[in-house]
Amino acid sequence: MLTKDAIKRRLTERGYDRTSTSRQYADEYDLGPCVIFIRTIKRQHRVLVVDRPTHDFLAALKLPGVILADGCMNTGFRTFEEKSPGGSNVGFFVNFETLSAFDSFITALTEEEEDTLSSDVEAIANSPSFTATEKQTMIQARVGQGAFRAGLIKLWGGKCAVTGVAVQELLRASHVKPWASSTDKERLDIHNGLLLVANLDAAFDKHLISFTDSGEMLLSDALGADGRAVLGVSSDARLLKPLTPQQKAYLTEHRSRLR
Repeated sequence: MLTKDAIKRRLTERGYDRTSTSRQYADEYDLGPCVIFIRTIKRQHRVLVVDRPTHDFLAALKLPGVILADGCMNTGFRTFEEKSPGGSNVGFFVNFETLSAFDSFITALTEEEEDTLSSDVEAIANSPSFTATEKQTMIQARVGQGAFRAGLIKLWGGKCAVTGVAVQELLRASHVKPWASSTDKERLDIHNGLLLVANLDAAFDKHLISFTDSGEMLLSDALGADGRAVLGVSSDARLLKPLTPQQKAYLTEHRSRLR
């Protein structure tokens, strides 16, 4: 497992500095969507601490090489909202088998493919083709907070299309035909989307999984012989409801790009 020094070096390499509010016994790092703490004392391999929402997100994601310790601990980290019956702030230990696993952890938490997102949003904002209202709708759809996401939530009953997970914070509005190659109409078409938990969304986006017209999950050879275990899904995982003709049409192209 990684030591605290290895984790702190990697954070520095990735451009993250300890905050000015860090404590003597723990270095605080603000990742944007969440805050993590690196403990400077006690056991060497139980040093990185996250809050419950982050812990639950990681538990659902099941990233290879990311180790979640059993149970919670009492901390003095007031950034963490949950409290124990005794009034102490609650946190959870996380560690990593490799630096690559730690990199996956950071990417998952910060969604660091934001450069493309920012470029798309800027292009929409500067486009002369849309009215101000249309620009707002398109930008909201691009970041997954507007009509597209809302439509997918309604279409799939607020649950992951495969696992049935209903925790909204863990669900992603995933385009079947990529945003970049879609028309303006296709970008907002809810039939051009699936509501998926984060790890399945990532695999679907990278064409590591796809689906047949009957809803059966297809896996890329790149996931290995035990791909379903890697993704944390059962051997009979499939879409939970029949596909519409429009959804089938979008998935035909997506399947052709399965790696």
